[in-house]
Amino acid sequence: MNDSADTICAISTPPGRSGIAVVRMSGPQSLSILYRIFHASPSRKQLPPRQAVLGRIVNPDEGFEVDEVVATTFPAPNSYTREDVVEISLHGSPVLIAAVLDCLCSQGARLAKPGEFTMRAFLNGRIDLSQAEAIGDIIDATTLYQAQVAGRQRSGILARNLKPVKEELVEVIVHLESAVEFVEEDLPLNSREKSIERIGRIHRKIQDWIRSYRQGKVVKEGFRMAVVGRPNVGKSSVFNALLAQNRSIVNEMPGTTRDLISEYTNLEGIPVSLQDTAGIHDSADHVEKLGMDRSLRAMVDADAILFVMDQSQRLSKQDEALKQKLEDLSCIVVMNKSDLASKWSSEEKAEWAGSRPYVDVSAKTGSGIAGLRRTILSRITGGDGVSLEGILVTNLRHYQNLDAAGRSLLNAISALKEGLSEEFALVDLHRALNELGAITGEVSVDDLLGEIFSRFCIGK
Repeated sequence: MNDSADTICAISTPPGRSGIAVVRMSGPQSLSILYRIFHASPSRKQLPPRQAVLGRIVNPDEGFEVDEVVATTFPAPNSYTREDVVEISLHGSPVLIAAVLDCLCSQGARLAKPGEFTMRAFLNGRIDLSQAEAIGDIIDATTLYQAQVAGRQRSGILARNLKPVKEELVEVIVHLESAVEFVEEDLPLNSREKSIERIGRIHRKIQDWIRSYRQGKVVKEGFRMAVVGRPNVGKSSVFNALLAQNRSIVNEMPGTTRDLISEYTNLEGIPVSLQDTAGIHDSADHVEKLGMDRSLRAMVDADAILFVMDQSQRLSKQDEALKQKLEDLSCIVVMNKSDLASKWSSEEKAEWAGSRPYVDVSAKTGSGIAGLRRTILSRITGGDGVSLEGILVTNLRHYQNLDAAGRSLLNAISALKEGLSEEFALVDLHRALNELGAITGEVSVDDLLGEIFSRFCIGK
């Protein structure tokens, strides 16, 4: 990134036309640059901090008025970046935005790089690295639940929970370092065992966070689910019921769905790419074969599959053939058409589903659809869905740091149990501490900063 002594500026609202746009400026010259181009109404020498003031932006070189705006100042250190910050709200015309940025740059500011405002907030101690990454997640959120989860990360919950773990790890390291320093005094066996116990306690806590990543990854990225079955079992009806809209054509004629149909929805705030597939069966029709080829690829690529059966009909060879294709894939068996007389007993349904969950539904009446949604969430998250309680690791980098720390702790435990010198354990304990520190940016992470903040939008 560039020199933090520079004063930077950028548009902070999405590009394009809008009712209002916000231009942001941060750095040591922010206030002096503003005073050279902003004429308050009524005139005043200085603007009160954190108060919106009406005025005009006037081009300092040519003297013409650019726009009537509202300016707000945030003197350091009480600002987003802990530098002097200025926000200018103006009419959202791209021409006016460009003119205001030109005025700022002509007076000594420069255009900001992606993520540079947030990077300055991190470098100036306003937020830690995990909070900075959470800001990007908030911006990218497509559901309210995603934004709430990211908001908890933004609040610093991860750093707060890591702190006591790191403190205990430091205590263990200090204890073992003392044993190395006074090597002539052998560490008592009970003291060594106590260190092993404390390291094990730290390791179990980290493993809890690592396990949460399965849910966290789903919350952050969503998942793909394919609706499959032989023709005319009601795949498209189940697809429409989950979407709560008639997106896929429903008809009693087999083969109505000949191609892959995709739609986005969400289950309890978790994004889902739902795919209605062509019915899998033997066919000489070239178009149907192409559709079924795409369906088979969608099945393999999906995170989970809804295997739709028609319980008003007896088992068919096509059902058996499709079950074999799905043998190694994660499935939920959907026994559709529960509004009709069933040809299956409960025992037969359970035997057919095997280790897979099955749900009775009627896509026509909506019966059982709520239960199907709950079953999908449980299957995808590996539990009873997700909540806002506790730590939920959503970031791959955090997961990798935690995983590396956990492996290092196990190595340290092994060294102590085998009676090796404390120095062997200390190497791994220091490595684990560095991995935990890297999550919040407390250790050297120079190589990561450019990559992390370059993913942000301009002006954030």
